[in-house]
Amino acid sequence: MAAATLLEAPLSPGEFQTAARTALTRPPAGVDPWFHGYHGDLLDDRGYQTWVRAKAQLLALIGGARDRVVVDAGSGFGMVSNLLASWGARRVWATEVHTPMVESHRKVLDAHFGALRDRVHPVRTDVSSLPIASASADVVLSIEAISHYYDVGRFFDECARVLRPGGFVVISDGNNGANPRIRQQTETLWQRLEAGPTGKLGDHEIPEPMVSRRQRLLRAAFPHLAQAQVVELAAVTSGYDAARIVREVGAYLGNAGPAPASPYRRGDCPREPVWGYWLERLFDPRELCSMLERRGFRAYALPHYGGAKNDLVHLANVALRQVPSFRFARAYRVVARRV
Repeated sequence: MAAATLLEAPLSPGEFQTAARTALTRPPAGVDPWFHGYHGDLLDDRGYQTWVRAKAQLLALIGGARDRVVVDAGSGFGMVSNLLASWGARRVWATEVHTPMVESHRKVLDAHFGALRDRVHPVRTDVSSLPIASASADVVLSIEAISHYYDVGRFFDECARVLRPGGFVVISDGNNGANPRIRQQTETLWQRLEAGPTGKLGDHEIPEPMVSRRQRLLRAAFPHLAQAQVVELAAVTSGYDAARIVREVGAYLGNAGPAPASPYRRGDCPREPVWGYWLERLFDPRELCSMLERRGFRAYALPHYGGAKNDLVHLANVALRQVPSFRFARAYRVVARRV
């Protein structure tokens, strides 16, 4: 009887929506302020329905989440993980590298999604090394996250390890590297993310530039450096994470290694130095399929034009998928099944 109860959805759609809105309007103390900006559109009825419909359409590609163990790889603040559990997922591993997001997810889960606490497990980890038992999961889900992973090849190795035979990898991302227009726009975004200025660029908010973050890191690690040296070294450590910056700059300053030589060039994807994740990498989804197939998956890719706003848009998207249109699609989806 207990097993049968476990498979039931623990929250109704209305209860989940109420919990999500309460979490956004009355977040627990200590929740990262970015949480509201990240999920603020859920306070609007249309925004909420579009968000839910998009996730439902994605999971429909593999028959849903009910009674499955899901790894949400790059779960952010964990709202998607919570949604999957509310739909009856047996267990959801919400894996995220950004510590403030993981801690915020735990606080929100405890305060507003108590019915899901036994199913949703927030974990601070890099997806290249998942603390999950081999052959224990049914689905690895990556929503708008693969463009930030440290090492996509190692992530796919982990997918092959943690999934049971017949398990699925599902990837949804808006950075379609097969689209020349998207590539041009993204290279402009990359340059702004690396060097600034801050402010809006299309749909993106440009934060503190990565070169400025490297300067802060260098000042903290080597407080004796003159400002001119800090600026010079920050300019030649583009693409480095914090550990590499400290290691190579320390060796150089101690005359035990050469000067770092990684200046930013247009077309390079910038890297956030403190947490180490990449900022909006581009992938051709067909190349991702090839990578998965080399690891024992059967994979296919779909161009994606949207479809969550209403049924007509969804039908148009399904029709457009019938032609080889990756060159024109903004986004893509990849579905792979472990043989």
